[in-house]
Amino acid sequence: MDIRQDKEEQDRALLTFYGRDNVQWASPLHCKLQGDVATGSGVNRHMMSTVIFKLLSGFHINLGSVAITKIFEGEPDHQIPSVSEELLNSNMFTVAGRIIGHSFLHHGPSFPGLSPAIIHILFGGSEETTPVTVQDCPDLDIRDAVKMLDGEGDLREFDSIHQLCLSWNLPAPNAINRKWLSAKLLLHAVIKQTRRQVNQLRKGLQETGLWPLLIHRRDVIPILFPRESETQVTAQMILDCIIWPLSITVIFENYTVKQDDESEISDVYRVSGYLKTFIENASPAELKRLIKFWIGWEVPATEMKVEVIEAKLPTALTCFEKLRLPRHYAAYKMFHQDLCACISHNHSGFGCQ
Repeated sequence: MDIRQDKEEQDRALLTFYGRDNVQWASPLHCKLQGDVATGSGVNRHMMSTVIFKLLSGFHINLGSVAITKIFEGEPDHQIPSVSEELLNSNMFTVAGRIIGHSFLHHGPSFPGLSPAIIHILFGGSEETTPVTVQDCPDLDIRDAVKMLDGEGDLREFDSIHQLCLSWNLPAPNAINRKWLSAKLLLHAVIKQTRRQVNQLRKGLQETGLWPLLIHRRDVIPILFPRESETQVTAQMILDCIIWPLSITVIFENYTVKQDDESEISDVYRVSGYLKTFIENASPAELKRLIKFWIGWEVPATEMKVEVIEAKLPTALTCFEKLRLPRHYAAYKMFHQDLCACISHNHSGFGCQ
């Protein structure tokens, strides 16, 4: 992918790659960022993180007269496939299945927040036992209709509910069938309208070769599709992984020298303390950005190294899972400002941060 291109061109490059047929998705992964000097496993991690993030937040392509196209929609832990015919005709849900399976095969981020009802249908569950809830319906008008039918209010004033029922080949609401009709409307909105999308998603997963594992080891499914709350990164999770520095590292052109005199050690302790303070007070979103800047994606590594060096701004060697912090900071405010600026611009440069 060429990071010198605009976001739309970058996203189209990703979708073109995952839109290809007859790919051996389990083959060794080698990613290259044109316009950036970075190489190695850190780039692979960066790309896997990027493509899963795009799947969650949307691609900068115009399908259906929108600037950002979202393949899934809804609230956290209740995401369902978009009902857009344009996305369906473009085979975008097959692409989504390939992305999710490919990331899993290469130890990348999982896809969090998918509705339990969609997961149930995806892996062969019946409609009758689908755990669908009103939170699974992203259309607020349909939600209101479902809630009205499930309540006790007078239906004669709500002609829109009548029209909705008729459009989905359901009987008109009345006092006798309203509870039954409420459940049918919800099932139709969440499951029946997304059947073809789920079939495409299943096809994409099958093409990655992951399907036999998912069918025979059902305990893997929650790892592939975790709840969004389970993917939150906490400060303690990061702190437990950090290998803190014991000395200043001075970097020359061809070699490095560690310095251990008393003044330099005080710099190490001070700057390390600033990082610890930042981590303990950062929001979950900031913690994810920090980890992505540090190692290439938002999943903490077993060992995440810190170096205090002679430099102007924080940098990262993602392939070595190493964060380099300048020693010159004498106040936390400036450290916080510079670190926030660096971790907020992953998209504009990878190897030269």
